[in-house]
Formats: sequence, structure tokens, C-alpha cells
Amino acid sequence: MSTPQAGIFDRSYQYHLFFELSLGSGRDEQAIRRALAALNALKSEQTPVILALGPELWSRLDTRFSFPPFSLEGHVPATQGDLWVWVQGKSRSDVFDTGLKVRDLVDEVFSAQLELNGFVYHDMRDLTGFVDGIGNPSGEKAEKATFIAEPHPGAGGSWLLTQKWVHNLKAFNELGVPDQEKVFGRTKVDAVEFSPEDMPEDSHVGRTDVDRDGVPQKMWRRSVPYGDTTEHGLYFVAFACELDRHDYLLRRMYGIADDTVRDRLLDFSRPVMSSWWYVPTQAWIDGVSE
Repeated sequence: MSTPQAGIFDRSYQYHLFFELSLGSGRDEQAIRRALAALNALKSEQTPVILALGPELWSRLDTRFSFPPFSLEGHVPATQGDLWVWVQGKSRSDVFDTGLKVRDLVDEVFSAQLELNGFVYHDMRDLTGFVDGIGNPSGEKAEKATFIAEPHPGAGGSWLLTQKWVHNLKAFNELGVPDQEKVFGRTKVDAVEFSPEDMPEDSHVGRTDVDRDGVPQKMWRRSVPYGDTTEHGLYFVAFACELDRHDYLLRRMYGIADDTVRDRLLDFSRPVMSSWWYVPTQAWIDGVSE
């Protein structure tokens, strides 16, 4: 398998900056390739920079396969972008400095539809107080769930779903802890999943930690909280080996796949932006200016 872009699995970075960018009209392919090559040059162990492409931009640069823009039949706001840039760092200063360089390199070719700062909250918890990403696989299972397999022409890359979710913490915090735990399907303090017998059908775990035709619908989540005291929530980041896996789990959350049960978490948080992307291998990124 081709080498993936560095930083997908490394959860040691506390500070995050995300850009969702739209391609300006009339931009020629060489200008786009130069911008991507310059962004690639920013990558470092200190501040990993991961790049992903939306369907329109991908189709301009590589014709081996295509994929549709994000859509979920009016249930979720679709704000499909063209280029996604993720900067990570262990210092807020380093992330800011790299973010400025990103904007300098892309502003002549792309316009920003989102620039969002995220952070690690306590011991990798969501702002609701529940540990996030507890169901991530590990080792070889993580790689299998994350990366596209042969013989797909995008093998070694990954399908990425990003969503900006806005929380209603006031409403959620009005619930007692036992009721909060029923919303998620696991305990709050120590993140232990309920037994199958005790799992509420409309809990978040109950809707999303499932098998399909005998295959666990696992993915690699790297979501982080964002915001201030006025607006806050979760920037959802999840890598998967199949694009349909993202679609299927969202449909289960909204009760439009398998049954009509709706994820109760939707009573307390709502997505306001949604895109999915192809994350190419590092080798593809290295060759983008050739």
C-alpha cells in the first residue's frame, strides 16, 4: 500500500486548524497544481498538513475515478468544498504560523468557506463531557477501516467525511447523567459501552456502532471540539475505506436506513456544514506538480 499522508493516526496534537476551500472560477490547472505543491512543502513533523480533494477538483486533476458531491436528501446541509486542509500542532503558535502560510498560498486560487480552530478538550472529550472516538479500531484493523483497498484505483487513499456540528449544551446539560448516558449509549466518566441488552435503540452507539452484511462499519475518527461561549460544538472528521460507509451511518442516524429510528443525539446537536473528500496518498501529492 502506498504511504498515507502523515498525521492521520497521530492523536498527540492538541491544536487543530481546518480549512474548507472553494475553487475560484477561471483558475487554470497549473495554478491549482502549484498551490497544492506549495501546501505540500509546508508539511512537517511539527505541524502535519493533510490535504483532501472534493469531487470537482479531483476530476480536474485525476480521471481514474469520480465521486459525487455530498448529499443526504435534504436531511443534512450539503456544503461540498473543493479542497480541505488540516493543520495540526502541539503549539497554538505553530498552528497559527502555518495557517497564515496556508492562506497566503491558496488565496489567489481558492476562497475559504470555512476556517475553524479546534482543540483537544480535557482527555479527548467532546464538549458534552463524553469521550470521543472511543470506538476507533487499532493496529491493522484501523488501517483496514481507514484505507481504500485494491483493486480500486484510489487504493491507499481514504474517504473523508467532515461536518461542523453545533451543540445545544444548555439543553443537554439539563439532563441528568443517567439520561445523558442513554443518549450516547455509554457511561460518561469511564466511557464503557452499555451491554447489548441495555443499549437504547435510539442511542448514538446503537445507531452507529453496527455491522452491515456481517461487516463492522468501522472508521477512523479524529473529531475535535471548537468554538467559544456563544457557538460551540464538534468538527467531525472521519476517514473510511468506503464512501458508502459514511452515507450508510448518517442514514441510520436520521432513521432513513434499515428502520425509522432516529439518533437521539440529534435532539442536542445539529450539522450545519457537510462535505466528503478523497484523501490521496503522499505519493500522489508529491507528484501533483509534475
